[in-house]
Amino acid sequence: MPVYKNEKMKGDNKWWYQFYTGELKNGARERVTKRGFRTKKEAEKAMIEAQAALQKGEYIEPSKKQYQDYLKEWIKTKRNLGKQTLELYESYLRTHIIPSLGHVPLAKLTAHDIEMFLIALHNKGLAPATVKRIFSVVNASLNSAEMKDLVPKNVANKVEKPQVKQRRELIIWEPSFVTRFLRSTRQSSRYWIAIYLAVMTGMRQGEILGLRWSDVDFEKRNLTIQQTVNRHREIKQGAKTKKSVRSVALSPETVEVLKEHQKLIIAEQLKEKDYQKNDLVVCTRLGGPVTQRAIQKVWDSFIKKTGAQKITFHDLRHTHASLLIKQSVHVKVISERLGHSSVSITLDLYGHLMSNMQEDAAKGLDAIINPTANQK
Repeated sequence: MPVYKNEKMKGDNKWWYQFYTGELKNGARERVTKRGFRTKKEAEKAMIEAQAALQKGEYIEPSKKQYQDYLKEWIKTKRNLGKQTLELYESYLRTHIIPSLGHVPLAKLTAHDIEMFLIALHNKGLAPATVKRIFSVVNASLNSAEMKDLVPKNVANKVEKPQVKQRRELIIWEPSFVTRFLRSTRQSSRYWIAIYLAVMTGMRQGEILGLRWSDVDFEKRNLTIQQTVNRHREIKQGAKTKKSVRSVALSPETVEVLKEHQKLIIAEQLKEKDYQKNDLVVCTRLGGPVTQRAIQKVWDSFIKKTGAQKITFHDLRHTHASLLIKQSVHVKVISERLGHSSVSITLDLYGHLMSNMQEDAAKGLDAIINPTANQK
């Protein structure tokens, strides 16, 4: 059996196979060679599969391209992704995938390589959810390579997918407490307005930090989300997804609060010579974009000051959704306000909060249909 072991090679992947195809190339018999197997059994199995594929005319010549070169080409084809998702993919490639696996030829990448990569990510202290997302990028890239006949099989399919613990229970504040919290913190920081908008609109943090005054229509009482600010303080056009670019209706009180905040911004603009005219609703004293760290610092101080149950800034978005649910707002409207790509995402997140709506709906039927009302 033409299976060999290279004792001089370091590491576990010492086994390799080689067989003749029976065809001539430049006067010599053509050979198929593949290396990088952990055991003789793995090498033999892979060779038998390759020989069978050759006989059926389905054999794919292994690509000599390095995985990193393939990834750089592959990511260019993912322009259908949302901007933030694409940035996240590129970040994973740059900081994790390419440094660890990029030097391996695409055709020689093995399931064992990927398993060791996942272990290394866990050892770095990355959150299980992050490891799972990174693995998904690797898996998606190799699925594409298989579809394009660059590799015979996606070896990531042989790897046990990283597991993530069940989604943590959403922590949501009651309306009475939200009112007390906002009243007691209102004069504490210029960035209070960001927290207020999170509660009253359900906007994401990046959307709030990217909101411009030109996006706010005081007469029609709505705002339009058209840009965001990322963690590097960069202003980015668009939003997380196409559905995230949306219009959000404002309550009359929210309009008044925004008008009052605008007066503060205008006063600073007139006072500061180096004021940056970015037109941002939430900005530094010089008009620049605010860092997420600055918002977090203020948020932490508010939690400490009020003795509130500790929740994340993003949980205010969940609180906003729960406030709408308590008012029996239709799930499609809630989904549109939050900018979810589909109603199913909204139901998946907040369906358990809607259980009472079923009971209320059933009782409501008695108010309009009561065939026994006139019977004695």
